[in-house]
Amino acid sequence: MWSRRKILNVYNRIPYWCKEHFSHIFRIIPHKYLLGRDYISTLKLLRETEFQPVRKLVDFQNSELREVLLHSYRSTIYCKRKMDEKGISDKDILRSPLEVLRELEFTDKNLIRDNFREFLSDTRDSVAYDYCSTGGTSGEPFYFYIDSNRSARERAFFVDMWSRIGYKPTCKRVSFRGHRIRRKGWQDDWIRRDRKFSSFKLTDEYLESMWPKLCEFEPEFIYAYPSTAITLCQYIERYNKTIPGRLKALLLGSENIYNGQREFIEEVTGKRAFLWYGHSEKLVLAGECEYTSHYHAYPQYGFIEFINSSGEAAKPGEFAEIVGTGFVNTVMPFIRYRTGDYCTYLGDSCPECGRNYPIFSDVKGRWTQEFLYGVKGNSICMSAINVHSNTMVNVFRFQFFQSKPGEAILRLLPRKGFTEGDRIRIENEFNGKLDDSVKVSAVVVDDIPLTERGKFKFIDQHINLNNN
Repeated sequence: MWSRRKILNVYNRIPYWCKEHFSHIFRIIPHKYLLGRDYISTLKLLRETEFQPVRKLVDFQNSELREVLLHSYRSTIYCKRKMDEKGISDKDILRSPLEVLRELEFTDKNLIRDNFREFLSDTRDSVAYDYCSTGGTSGEPFYFYIDSNRSARERAFFVDMWSRIGYKPTCKRVSFRGHRIRRKGWQDDWIRRDRKFSSFKLTDEYLESMWPKLCEFEPEFIYAYPSTAITLCQYIERYNKTIPGRLKALLLGSENIYNGQREFIEEVTGKRAFLWYGHSEKLVLAGECEYTSHYHAYPQYGFIEFINSSGEAAKPGEFAEIVGTGFVNTVMPFIRYRTGDYCTYLGDSCPECGRNYPIFSDVKGRWTQEFLYGVKGNSICMSAINVHSNTMVNVFRFQFFQSKPGEAILRLLPRKGFTEGDRIRIENEFNGKLDDSVKVSAVVVDDIPLTERGKFKFIDQHINLNNN
């Protein structure tokens, strides 16, 4: 029996011309049926609980925490050992899951990486799961397992979040989000009503040739990285381009946005820049309020904590690290996981919209606007370059070095077991992703030092181009 996920996996693998040929089928199937039961049930939950009083949301989170903690205690070596050391039993979890959670120590990438097998659930083979990766603040790839059904569930969260500014699943959008685009410079995704453009070739020449295709699509939303949206708006302003008439807003996420950038985007387009916060580990998801620029974290997605510099729960107004316990990953549950992202904690309800969601602002995330420069001077942000496959599984740390537009050296600090085949595969992966914009040469090195201030840079950039 073919599941929705198997059908979508086959769809994603077939050649583009084949998708194009059968596109009329996807246009007539209602969106909710394409995404399946998990999407429908999650969206229904969000609509039913969105404006619930604090007491009901606390009850909901206690129920979710109880399930996560019981599952982790009964099926993972690490959590079982840690809870046993503190004398925590099933009965304690059932009686007061929040108190149990706060007795547990924080976790992070390094801890999970060093004890990988102990964080895996022994029930993992009962569900479909994927092997994923994300970058870290140290440049060391981080790999983990996660339930496959999180994609449909997360799609429901995004539909709900973006609906605050008029988004519907039937809305058309154009994307500049690091997609590999071949042939004609753009590509349609009929399931998401999405026309995708390259964020690796954002030269004036490319945008000039693609602008008619963007406008004829009549998008209602532009989906992009903040830095990519800046480049797009600079082109619009420079050549006095007319904004598509149906455009409602720009949907921006995955990296920091800096002072003046939102204002510039909104001034050029005349539309709202709507920001969201999330990460590959799927622990916390938050989107801005429709009335303010403050982020509202979904209590239905995960349990969020704001931890100040003393390691204590932050008070409203304090700068704090975002710590999450996720509700969507049963294969490798993360509990009290330090994200490495920081924000200003504001409170637990919004007087403007009425949602009793955790509120924060001023996000300082792990992904900064670091750039490679293409052969024609176009900028390519690190968010687009980042890979989510197992390409770097034998690499301890990586960093790009660039001193000439269109060329870059990829420094690789290898793990035990790294081979020449790995180097070639990594080099080919990035050259395929960056297409003709930047030629990458991967080299093995003995060390990748931090900056004088002890920080890590993903791109050791020695080209001084004015990006503004």
